Amino acid sequence: MSNDLKPAAIVAVIVLIILTPAIQNALKEEAAKYVNDSESSHDGMPESWNESQILCVLFPDDSPHAEFNSGVTMIESDGSTYGVNADYNGTGACVGGFSGYTDGMSFFLDATNATNGDLAVGYDVGDWGPYVHTIGGLNANNLTGDFSGAYWELHHNGALSMVGIGDVILSEGDVLLWRIGTW
Repeated sequence: MSNDLKPAAIVAVIVLIILTPAIQNALKEEAAKYVNDSESSHDGMPESWNESQILCVLFPDDSPHAEFNSGVTMIESDGSTYGVNADYNGTGACVGGFSGYTDGMSFFLDATNATNGDLAVGYDVGDWGPYVHTIGGLNANNLTGDFSGAYWELHHNGALSMVGIGDVILSEGDVLLWRIGTW
């Protein structure tokens, strides 16, 4: 290498080092594509999760989660963060990229475990199976407001589940969503 190229190479390396975070952010934003189909239970989820099993937990506006309080954080099944969908209707987290689950409770526990404790689950087992009272530190039994009571409400593929999490049978591509319901 001639002596004339050394300063140019040093400048190029310095510029590349300075621009690396900006390049990584641009690539991440470009890669973060979300399903835009209001008829699909995968609406708002990463396109790469389109055929996978997904668990979402949404928190009420007046009881936001300390970690997931700005948009919906998308977390891969290995625990890495995919990105945040700031346009999703609510705040919370979705964990996706799973496959092969048929039992709702096993999937629920494995998916929440992928968040390193951020979506820890508390439940009791009664005559009708598991009753989930706490997700991510929010115990529905402790909520107060202009209602008589609150509970964690389970949705399966966009519809209110007619069975509890212990009786949910999953197929590939299913989406489970938990949010607070009141009466």
